[in-house]
Amino acid sequence: MEIKHAIEDYLHYISAVNLKSEKTVLSYKQDLVKYMNHLEEEGIFNIQDVDYEIISDFITINNASYASSSMNHLISTLRMFHEYCEVSYHISNPTIYLKSKKKQAYLPRYLSVDDVKKLLQSDYDSDQEIFEMAILETIYGCGLRVSECCDLTVPKVSLSQKIVRVMGKGSKERLIPMNSKNKTVLSNYVHNVRKKWNVNKSSYLFINPNGNKITRQQIHVMLKKRCEKCKIDDRISAHSLRHSFATHLLDGGADLRSVQELLGHSDISTTQIYTHVQSKRLKDAYAMFHPRNRKENNL
Repeated sequence: MEIKHAIEDYLHYISAVNLKSEKTVLSYKQDLVKYMNHLEEEGIFNIQDVDYEIISDFITINNASYASSSMNHLISTLRMFHEYCEVSYHISNPTIYLKSKKKQAYLPRYLSVDDVKKLLQSDYDSDQEIFEMAILETIYGCGLRVSECCDLTVPKVSLSQKIVRVMGKGSKERLIPMNSKNKTVLSNYVHNVRKKWNVNKSSYLFINPNGNKITRQQIHVMLKKRCEKCKIDDRISAHSLRHSFATHLLDGGADLRSVQELLGHSDISTTQIYTHVQSKRLKDAYAMFHPRNRKENNL
């Protein structure tokens, strides 16, 4: 079986049968095309001629230029592709001994409650500022991913019921309550700004002054400018608002399962990273303020 045809069959399978998203299929395709090019450079054109050593060499070559998360994605792609070939073409699987790379542990960057207040305070001097506040309030108030915010449509938002209907990863829909401040700011944008800007009759909620759907990059640039204006850590990203949403909910006494549902995490282990944030903050507070610890540090 030619590798090129095997890859085409596999991509069709995960798209049509597994119903993977277009973005996911594209990421697999990019990895597999790179893999195929490497194999062809080695003079290998048939899938049955691939062995563990060839795959191991391919992994080693790319290891230096890939982050651990990207490397694990590549390894996972190869495993799933060869598992498919094993089942579909009865070819032995050379990836069974491949090991994933250790992920580098990190804690998400988030804002303090005071920094959020500073970031979101506004005198609403212009349509642009009303627009920006509506976006930031919605991302923070509902814990949205930036892409989810960009993809929101008007019918998905009920101002009267204070509910936002979000389509998340894996085409999973979730309902998120909207706080009163978010409702007020969003209502101001919808009735006083969006009506003037919607020259293209768009159904998207957040549109720029030209009537076009807001992009992820535009949100990131806008947030950077506001952080600079408010003298807030410029390493903060739009995704940091989502991290802040989760952290502040847990600080306020919300249970982990509720936060998981609001964030749209399929696995609670993903949500548990925020408990590590809390734990680190407690340890830092202890190290700084406990009298016994201060004395020990002064020895």
